[in-house]
Amino acid sequence: MKLVLPSAVFAAALTLASTADEVKSTVRFSNNDRLSGSMESLSTERLVWKSPILEKSTPFFLKDVLDLTLAAEQPDSKARHEASITLTRGEVIRGQLAAVSDEVVELDTWFAGRMKFNRLNIAGIKISERPDFIYRGPTGLDGWKQSGDKPAWTFQNSRFRSVAAGSIARNVDLPDECAIAFDAAWRGSFALKLVFFSDDLASDHPASGYELAIQSRSVYLRSCKTQKFLGHTASAVTLQENEKAHIEVRASLKSGKICLFLDGEIIDVWTDPDVVRNEVGRGIHFITQNESPVQISGIEISAWDGEVDKLPNLQAMGGFRQFGIQGLMEEEDEPESVPEEKTNKRRVELRNGDSIDGEVVSISDGMITLKTPFREVRLPVEALRSVALKPADLETSKRENGDVRAWFSDGSWIVFRLEGVGEGTLTGYNQSFGTVVFKMAAFNRIEFNIYDPEFEDLRMASGW
Repeated sequence: MKLVLPSAVFAAALTLASTADEVKSTVRFSNNDRLSGSMESLSTERLVWKSPILEKSTPFFLKDVLDLTLAAEQPDSKARHEASITLTRGEVIRGQLAAVSDEVVELDTWFAGRMKFNRLNIAGIKISERPDFIYRGPTGLDGWKQSGDKPAWTFQNSRFRSVAAGSIARNVDLPDECAIAFDAAWRGSFALKLVFFSDDLASDHPASGYELAIQSRSVYLRSCKTQKFLGHTASAVTLQENEKAHIEVRASLKSGKICLFLDGEIIDVWTDPDVVRNEVGRGIHFITQNESPVQISGIEISAWDGEVDKLPNLQAMGGFRQFGIQGLMEEEDEPESVPEEKTNKRRVELRNGDSIDGEVVSISDGMITLKTPFREVRLPVEALRSVALKPADLETSKRENGDVRAWFSDGSWIVFRLEGVGEGTLTGYNQSFGTVVFKMAAFNRIEFNIYDPEFEDLRMASGW
């Protein structure tokens, strides 16, 4: 059946969607019509949808469905590390590393149990510490406060998107030493302010905290209380060359140190000599100053131990030495560069910057055993930054009829052929990991007809 929504009915659907504080579930069709409501059932060929504007539950063929937005769950996890497996088609799946061999990498996930990935389909593995998060999101507009009479930010598909200049803020109970990380995407020149330790969520100019202002490749840090500039760098080259970045700020009200990271690399370290711990708020703001759209997603806020592990590499950042960088030697005193050794493909990189030439023997109870040329070494998995797999001729998994693209709430995604639907579950197949039963609550968006160019063009256009 081909979907046709009468104009009056569609207008009513838009009214219902716009008056709701947050649309939990929405189906979008190939003509870009949308219906808010809830899913009654889903099969490999059709979706049955319930909506306040429909007289009864209505079936729609999946060939006419662009995507389905759902209310995903945010599970509690006590794991101390998170491993991210990137497949050769670009999918990213996160969980806890369970086993590594020359043929298979195993990952424990909350949404599908243990998944086994074919080594030939794995482009890389990264490991990060998984702290106790104070906040992860966004999951909607609830709890966030916008400045001005007209909201400048909207929420869709686990992302905030700016539609005008303005602030969106939230009290996240920042600890005295904290890490604030998020993914940003933009069009054209990137201009954004991050304010943290704010005491006034309604204002674009709070009287406490710090303001990190990003303008293209330049970043400025200023005290909101004293209006004093604490530092500036023009070394954020990736913000000029790309239209997306993972940004992290670590701040300490004990030492006054504030660190900026871009895509995992430290860019600069500044110090506030007048830091006062008890005269700040605990909120954060994202502020845009023009009409250029910005998207914010994957916000993660956690405690920080206050330790600055390493300092910026000026040469790698293009040699820009700006005021505020701590402990860096003058350019004329820099030692001559040493030729870099060829990378050993079997080395394991540690979080502190060291590396070990070793092979994974076993992983158990969050500990990894490595066989080195000297002896076996046992380490917590979270002490690792990456695991180098045995070199192989990588393969890209085959496209299958019925493939869907399913998005997790953290912005990662996976592709599988939809084979069946159960009570709260989806069964899918992919050459990379075989047949797996997923919890449907893990996904906040499912995209259909992903190899149809017209559907993909519409998705790309509507992403902004």
